[in-house]
Amino acid sequence: MKSKTLFALVSFTWLLFCPSCSCKKQSANPIDRLPPETQTGANTFGCLVNGEVFVPRGPSLSPILTCYYQYLNTDYSNSKGYFFQVHAIRKGSKDCELTAISIDTDSLTIEERKEIDLKLIIKGTAGGRYSYYPDCGLSVDYITTNSKFGKLYIKKFDQTKQIVSGTFWFNAVNANGDTVKVTDGRFDMLYTR
Repeated sequence: MKSKTLFALVSFTWLLFCPSCSCKKQSANPIDRLPPETQTGANTFGCLVNGEVFVPRGPSLSPILTCYYQYLNTDYSNSKGYFFQVHAIRKGSKDCELTAISIDTDSLTIEERKEIDLKLIIKGTAGGRYSYYPDCGLSVDYITTNSKFGKLYIKKFDQTKQIVSGTFWFNAVNANGDTVKVTDGRFDMLYTR
């Protein structure tokens, strides 16, 4: 009886610490839990927000990840030019709790292998935004400014297959002066026109 108990204990311990077993421990490095940097139109998005992993998730009935690149020429708002947006939503632990991250351009063309400054978004620029919607209330928005800024790098832009992929980072500030740091961002999207 003792030998069976000892064998079970040794077997359990070996399975727990076995480095080649199929049940691998989750990586301690949060970057390892982000989607890989691909350029195939895989519809992936991920980044770190203040060091914590952000990937889209939510109910399947609502879009949690969208991307578009389109030319607008509207007289009523003086909007004329190319507008790009990649937008991701993550549902929180509470029913109405959401967080969202978006990268937007206003009247600015994007190109493959192009680095774009993310700052205060006005006509001809690009910006980043982190929004938090606590308890079904109004959003708390953190936006890039000329002093809290970042970078977007377009790695692939295939207008025939409508694929855009890139990397990004930005620091953004809310109305109270609190800062959020978004780092190690990556996306690989099929976009709409």
